[in-house]
Amino acid sequence: MSRIRASGPLTFATYMEAALFDPDDGYYTTRASLGFEGDYVTSADLGPAFGRSLARGIADLWLVMGKPATWDLVEAGAGRGILMRDLLGALERERPDAARGARPAIVEVSPRLRAQQSLALEGRDLRWASVARSLAPINGIVFANEVLDAFPVHVLTRTADGVREVFVGEANGRLAEVLRAPSTPDLRWRIPEAVPIGGRWETSPAAEGWVASLAAALVSGYVVLIDYGGDEAELLTRQGAGTVRGFAQHRLIADPLAEPGLHDLTASVDFTAIRRAAEGAGLQLVGTSTQRDVLVALGIRESAARPATPIEQLRAASRRSAIDALLDPNGLGAFKVVCFAKDAPSEGLRMFGGARPESAARYP
Repeated sequence: MSRIRASGPLTFATYMEAALFDPDDGYYTTRASLGFEGDYVTSADLGPAFGRSLARGIADLWLVMGKPATWDLVEAGAGRGILMRDLLGALERERPDAARGARPAIVEVSPRLRAQQSLALEGRDLRWASVARSLAPINGIVFANEVLDAFPVHVLTRTADGVREVFVGEANGRLAEVLRAPSTPDLRWRIPEAVPIGGRWETSPAAEGWVASLAAALVSGYVVLIDYGGDEAELLTRQGAGTVRGFAQHRLIADPLAEPGLHDLTASVDFTAIRRAAEGAGLQLVGTSTQRDVLVALGIRESAARPATPIEQLRAASRRSAIDALLDPNGLGAFKVVCFAKDAPSEGLRMFGGARPESAARYP
């Protein structure tokens, strides 16, 4: 509020960035709480099946890269470190030849989350960096699960007087929306013509720039992104309804201006814009699908022998329940998985319905 009083209304993107990443009061820098005891869960919080399946997809990418003796495995925005932990464990058990040469690293801006990642990955030789370019040159695979949705968005609206941008100002001692001319001229061209008068559209130059930075750091290999959202056509079916919302203790917070810094803020990802940015930075799209279809293609439903004891049967039932949640077409299963390549093969990836790499025949 003091910043607004001193300098005037902020773009919603500037407000969102401060609410999430301010060094002293930002949610991710000071309060981020993930998992069942926190504000929201990710796929990795539901057990090791997600990491195990993703390990199979990553092992396939390693195979089509020609099984390099050393290769980089970089997670951007690793949360509590659970996914990297599960993924590395699965590689060591099921694909030890790939695991031996892996050089794991994490790109993370939150000191709080870095501390949690260190605990989850204790004893492992890992590198941390705040930006991908600090790890360059990367030869291997970069992946990110639920990272794009946390980048600040500019909120645009179409009015009878033209395109306006949502700013955050003050009214009667409270934060309130203010409509103004777009903060930069190019923003007015980012709202599709199909958005009706009164409708809203979110756009994230920050997310697009981040994807371009991954492309710049990657010399050869793949970028795998998993998140909720859709392509432009899918997002337009919302008829101009905005997607910005908050989460606290697993409850949806409809008012993004309420208690900034005390809860997560997020917006659905425009994958059309992400693809445009990736390809403009030298990446090639090699596949896109839903999380449900990708996990099924990677064998998440494959099971071992029937459990013999009652306790083993209970554990198996718990695992099946977790897998059902990962595949839920109205929930996590609807997330998008996109993969881009740079100076690497682009055909026949199992996660997108291609044939299983022949040399991976013994890999479960």
